Amino acid sequence: MTNLISTVIALPYEIARLPLAIVDDNLLNRLPETSGPRVRLDRTIGSVDKLAGTLLRNRDIAERGVDRIERSEKLLTADRLEQEAATRREKASETAAAGRRKAAQKRKVAQDRAASGLDEAEAAEARGKQQATAKAAKTAAAKKAAATRRADSRTAAAKREESLAKRQQAREHAAAVRAAERQEAEGREAAERRAEGVAEARRLDAEAVAADAASTKKQATAEKRRLEREAAAADKQAAQLRAQTEN
Repeated sequence: MTNLISTVIALPYEIARLPLAIVDDNLLNRLPETSGPRVRLDRTIGSVDKLAGTLLRNRDIAERGVDRIERSEKLLTADRLEQEAATRREKASETAAAGRRKAAQKRKVAQDRAASGLDEAEAAEARGKQQATAKAAKTAAAKKAAATRRADSRTAAAKREESLAKRQQAREHAAAVRAAERQEAEGREAAERRAEGVAEARRLDAEAVAADAASTKKQATAEKRRLEREAAAADKQAAQLRAQTEN
């Protein structure tokens, strides 16, 4: 009896609400659930139903209003979470792309430095060899000239010692040649050591830059995965809210 009275009392309200319900069913159902007009109408109808149900002491009408308001809020929350997830996925893709570009740039710098180091090492080695050869030739020429002058002087001073002077000249000449060869070899070894040192320094520098590039790429990958996990969590939460609205 009480339900019947409540229904009879609520009948004028239902009749007055009918045009709004028709607009909702025939027009606004064509709009997305999270569009501005649809959200405003849902909240308006829900608030009116909730107020009318409270005043008329009709639980069904009040609960219908509360359910409509909650459903609208959940749909808005789900849409917001989906937009946040899309934004995070886009940010993750941009972060990964930036990391890949930065790592590629650092790899190129490392390769350029390594190539430059090898070129400089080869040039330094060539210069060292040329300098050592020129210095050895100059020393040999100077010593040979000195030996020749000493021999000529001794020949002029004592022809009797000509044979001895020639042997002495030969020995000095051989010694000068050996000394020149030894100096040339030492100069070449020093140039090679300097070239190897330059090449090693360049190689270590290139390896350091390459390691930094790999670390940057790893960090970018980790950031991408974190953002993707957050996006997946947001998608899951949005799906749960949509499921609640459908139930």
